Amino acid sequence: MSPLRLRLRLFIAAFAAALALCAVPVAPASATGYVPLDGDGSSWAEPAIQQWARDMAPDGIQINYTGDGSAQGREKYIEDQNDFAGSDIAFLTQGDPFGAGLEVPTWNYSYIPIVAGGTTFIYNLTVGGQKVKNLRLSGPTIAGIFTGAITNWDDPKITHDYGTQLPNQPITVVTRSDGSGASYMFTRWLSKEYPSLWDSFCSAHGGPSSCGPTEFYPGFANSVQKDGSDQMASFLSSPISNGAIGYDEYAYALDYGLPAVKMLNAAGYYTLPTPSNVAIALQAAVIDENPNDVDFLMQDLDNVYTYNDPRAYPLSSYSYLVIPRDVGGGKNNAPPPSWNTAKGATLGTWLNYVLCGAQQSAGNLGYSPLPKNLVVGGFEQVDHLPGHVATPDLTDLNNCNNPTYSNGVNHLIANAPNPSPCDYYTAPLDCTVADGKAVPTSTGGSGSGSGSGSGSGSGSGSGGTSGGSGNGDAANPAAAGTGGGTSGGTGTSTGVDPNTGQPIGTGSGSGSTQSIAAEPMDVAGRANEESLLAALTVVEILAALSAPVLVGAWVQRRRKRG
Repeated sequence: MSPLRLRLRLFIAAFAAALALCAVPVAPASATGYVPLDGDGSSWAEPAIQQWARDMAPDGIQINYTGDGSAQGREKYIEDQNDFAGSDIAFLTQGDPFGAGLEVPTWNYSYIPIVAGGTTFIYNLTVGGQKVKNLRLSGPTIAGIFTGAITNWDDPKITHDYGTQLPNQPITVVTRSDGSGASYMFTRWLSKEYPSLWDSFCSAHGGPSSCGPTEFYPGFANSVQKDGSDQMASFLSSPISNGAIGYDEYAYALDYGLPAVKMLNAAGYYTLPTPSNVAIALQAAVIDENPNDVDFLMQDLDNVYTYNDPRAYPLSSYSYLVIPRDVGGGKNNAPPPSWNTAKGATLGTWLNYVLCGAQQSAGNLGYSPLPKNLVVGGFEQVDHLPGHVATPDLTDLNNCNNPTYSNGVNHLIANAPNPSPCDYYTAPLDCTVADGKAVPTSTGGSGSGSGSGSGSGSGSGSGGTSGGSGNGDAANPAAAGTGGGTSGGTGTSTGVDPNTGQPIGTGSGSGSTQSIAAEPMDVAGRANEESLLAALTVVEILAALSAPVLVGAWVQRRRKRG
């Protein structure tokens, strides 16, 4: 056989082997036994779910989640179009005044609490070229804004809450157009705390005269509706949205660099939805503790709204996953037909992480970690997940690594700091603390503040307005430096800005700070990237093999011609 023919045969064999290599799917070595899972629903909880999915991707667990709204997630679960759903509320046992009627789950289900947080009022307001970052509002004022009763930023009710008059500028209210758990939680508060105002607003916009909560917030004059949390936050962060205010989970305020309203609580303090303030408020939540109840672990928040602890954030709540169950719940008394043991092992492994170690990062993401009773209850539900892996010992949660609980102590609550006197409703806007009391800030002085808790922080400033001291905050260690000067001074700080709710990094000069929001990226286990790498490998092999053949053929032709 001639050398040319031998090379051609070797080339053909290599080409066939390379094609076979392309046809073989590439999977992470650690993915044995795991299968991809698809979920959708709550955008309120989406930042946490997405992050915790990325955390487990290197182990071969692929969680594909879309935050298309709680209502959509529950509907798809009923129709067996997803493996699990995210929802901030239970299946509806009463009709939504602006949405669907009763929801009758077809397949068995359980509720798994995954994270706590605060429904936050985020805004974009510039006065004299400067961003307003310390807005504080009471419940009646918030209710008036979101029902169209207050339409301008210079309204006397806003002036009363804030402490100074804002410009004559129309308010643009931003609400959700999709079926949203955030809308439901907000309107539940409105219907409980301000029923007359809410009923009047509902009936004027096509709803019943006696109106309960809704996932579909009605549009009205001077309002803008956006589909999804990201669209709402993106709109609010745009320079063209000056004068706009909306609502969503605190995580979106942090992600988009938007200030959050300090909300007046029943004790008379303006508070932000920090992890500790949310945890304090949710002590007043009434949780269904009956394991035989279809609403096991679901929340009743009536007492949260009126809880008189000075640290409580009034609009705090939990978010849940709806997952398959072996027996009970659905009208067909069976798990969804598409469910199998491989999916159970994958989801069970991920939930073991979500209920334990993942809670360590809840605070950094803008949420509050789950307390022990809901972690234990969550694992009791995981034990009914068909195909689940082993769960931790529920007696003392050994090896669970939940950050809120150890040795019988809920550390998040035990270490929760009290608010600054400057956050009391009678305190002046320009405020400092002297001898433990809120007093007006003088001009031309200097001041510094520091705070400590489980975290630490400090800040200083000189010139301009004087600074002051305040109480430290484990979740908000910069709180004591709220009276720092407007110019000059150097220092570093870590934690959360007490006026804006924004994370503070490290910085120096003029009291400046810098925050960097880093999104961890996982490069393992992505099918599209693996296919591309395989294709590139094939091209390299073919190039390496074909070059000698082509060169050899060219040489043979040259010799024959010669």
